[in-house]
Amino acid sequence: MAKDHQIREMLTRKFFSGNMPPEFIDFCLAHGRIRHYTPKQYLYFSGEEGNTVYFLISGRVRLYLMSEFSEKIIRVLSPPVFFPEVILDGKPYPHAALCIEDAEVLTIDLQTFIRFIEGNPAILWVFYRELALDLRRSYRQIKNLSLGDARLRLGAKLFALAHVHGQPSLNGVLITIPLSATELAGMCSLARESVSRILGELKELKIIDIKKKNITVFDPEILRRWIHERSSRSRSTLD
Repeated sequence: MAKDHQIREMLTRKFFSGNMPPEFIDFCLAHGRIRHYTPKQYLYFSGEEGNTVYFLISGRVRLYLMSEFSEKIIRVLSPPVFFPEVILDGKPYPHAALCIEDAEVLTIDLQTFIRFIEGNPAILWVFYRELALDLRRSYRQIKNLSLGDARLRLGAKLFALAHVHGQPSLNGVLITIPLSATELAGMCSLARESVSRILGELKELKIIDIKKKNITVFDPEILRRWIHERSSRSRSTLD
């Protein structure tokens, strides 16, 4: 488990691009509680009362949009990250959060958190920048889902996963999140059959390799060029 000095160091240097003042760090350590979560353990569910804010210290967390018959992965969080950003409006959690590996999280009661911010309004500017970054990410995701064809959607998602969650390996860049075709389909709003077919095409082109749920991108630059070429052809078709 992370020690107080390690948490202070992470809060000081890594969260919010290192822009939070010392009094905010002191507040987090004084009022926060470190909790340990195991794989497949939920932090919260969609629609639950939003009463806690979270700082991911270690491990990874999936954010889900859930309905009665389906669920879609909207984002995979890696530390350091504050979430869910929208909870500051006092409304219920908009999605579910599930640990995919052992994780340590600093939790703070929402009302205590809000009172501190109200007493230190200058900090809101730091939160605004974080919210703006998340909103831009959402816009990019919407663009990929609404404007691109199936291959563009999946290619862009694989490129993003390799960039954010990739680890150098002997063959290229290993996406360190095990993902099934069904899970990738949920992330891209595609049918599982379409995802399986496109993954097979990318494998035949030697752009990726797949072993069970582990995907390796041989060269992200080649994948990027493949995405760009398909995007150019799509624009030409529309013109």
